[in-house]
Amino acid sequence: MVTLYSAWYCPFAQRAWIGLSHKKLSFDYVEIDPYDKSADWMRLSRGTGQVPVLQRQAVGLDAAVVVPDSLRVLEYIDAAFRGQGPDLFPRPPAARAEALYWTDFPARKIIPYMYRALKAPLGSEAGAVALRAMADGLATFSAAMSPQGPFFSGAEPNAVDIAFAPFASRIAIILSHYRSYTVPLSGDVWQRYAVWLQAIQQSSLLSATQGDSATYDDRLVAFYLPYSKGGGQADVTVAA
Repeated sequence: MVTLYSAWYCPFAQRAWIGLSHKKLSFDYVEIDPYDKSADWMRLSRGTGQVPVLQRQAVGLDAAVVVPDSLRVLEYIDAAFRGQGPDLFPRPPAARAEALYWTDFPARKIIPYMYRALKAPLGSEAGAVALRAMADGLATFSAAMSPQGPFFSGAEPNAVDIAFAPFASRIAIILSHYRSYTVPLSGDVWQRYAVWLQAIQQSSLLSATQGDSATYDDRLVAFYLPYSKGGGQADVTVAA
């Protein structure tokens, strides 16, 4: 049995949730308040106190495992359930290494700046600097996409799309709401990003993990209100 410990609002946890759903795996979903650092939760999360955590009981020759960290969850389920549902990573070693590079890329060049822009005072120089850095990361990410698309590597989504989709959604929803930010539209690289984002939004990747779509955006905006005032987690602004 597979159990995913998650929090509905967390984009990192949403990565794991999307991966499990995309591979059409059977799993139990357990909503957790990761801010409640109880002894049981700290033990289960292997001391991280963060979502997601994937737990799998021993099956046959496969030992029981507890996997914290969203990207490690994607890697684990792709290897452990090879042949069940779509592959998340390509099988050729060179292509797999390239996909791993781009799944890691947003944590270095996009995500921290998204949060810095959200947490910086409205209209501040710090906020403007963060938005420029985020845009540079988005442009680099988009330039690496398959020209044919519509997804990052071609016609079908893979781990790279799954790893960034929750954050692209929050750029569109949260930064638009609190910082009046929109991704540029002019230029080939931004047109490619628009094609990718539309493909993500029209696929089931996000919708399968958002519950009631009619209220999801509003709930997300409300959750990020403290961030827009400089609060929220501090570690999300640190580049990996």
